[in-house]
Amino acid sequence: MHENPAPGDWLMWRRTQNGWGYSPLDQINRDNIRGLVQVNRSAAIYGNLIIDTANDGYVYALDAQTGRLVWETEILNLQELPARHSTGPIIATGMVVSGRSCRPWAGPEACIIAAHDRAPARRCGARG
Repeated sequence: MHENPAPGDWLMWRRTQNGWGYSPLDQINRDNIRGLVQVNRSAAIYGNLIIDTANDGYVYALDAQTGRLVWETEILNLQELPARHSTGPIIATGMVVSGRSCRPWAGPEACIIAAHDRAPARRCGARG
C-alpha cells in the first residue's frame, strides 16, 4: 500500500516511498489552480481526525470520514499579531504542535510554537 498507493491516497509525507510528492489526480490543473485558497504544505492525522492550521490564525480538526469540523481554536489573533504558519502541525505525545513564521512588522510576539491538546483543543503552548 505504501509503495503503490491508490491515486486518491496520500498516506505519508511526499505520498510515496520514493519521495516524488506527485499526485496522479487531475481535478486541480493549470487552468483552475489560481482559484484555490492558499494551504499549508502538510496536515496531521491523529485517529479519525485531520488536523491543520489555517491562515486566519486558527488550528482545527476535521472528522476524516465526514469532513465535519470537530473543533477549532484561535492560536493568536491575526489582526493583532499577523504571521503565517510555515508548515502544517505535527502530533507529538498527543499534542498538536504548530509554529508560526516571524513577520518583521508583527515583531517577536507573533513568532511562536504552540501546542494544543488533540481533542478538544485547549491552549498549552508557550511563546518563544
